Amino acid sequence: MRRLHLKLFYLRTRIKREAQGVTAKTLGVRPATMSHLEQGRSQPTLAMLVALCRHYDVTPTYLLDDDRPIDPQSRDRWSERDNVVARGNWLEVPEGAMVTTHDGVRLVAVQAGARYFDSSAQAQRMTCPNAAAAKELEAGLVTSARSRDGELEATLTRELLGQRKPRTKPVAKSVLKSALAQAAQG
Repeated sequence: MRRLHLKLFYLRTRIKREAQGVTAKTLGVRPATMSHLEQGRSQPTLAMLVALCRHYDVTPTYLLDDDRPIDPQSRDRWSERDNVVARGNWLEVPEGAMVTTHDGVRLVAVQAGARYFDSSAQAQRMTCPNAAAAKELEAGLVTSARSRDGELEATLTRELLGQRKPRTKPVAKSVLKSALAQAAQG
């Protein structure tokens, strides 16, 4: 759960585009609680985790699994949590896996380990002339997704660190020395 705070920050600032106070009010918590969750200083309770999932329309698996990208995929939507494959995805199935009913409806058996593609990847997959090109495309898609996720993680970390306020107010040493010198002279 080392990336939970980054995902919460991303969802609030990029997806919902709402102020921290608005999110806190909606969830019925103090703004400091939201701040601590986004800064990684605290972890949500189970009830808070469910409330966050509903508010941001993401699954607990998305929030808690560090291997999932920061930008939620369609399969990570709370509203789609009961679906095996989310809308907009294309499922790779072996030859003969599709059957047509008497009324013309096509049914496909979902197989364990079946790959699926979003609409962009599906369009690229359609142009692959052979299995080697398909394998190369798939490797490129995985590498590209990991790279984008790494860049997003770095950006969000910089933004969060930029927002972080020091816990104690720093006192400039020169101001402190001059105050002490004036007190000694006076």
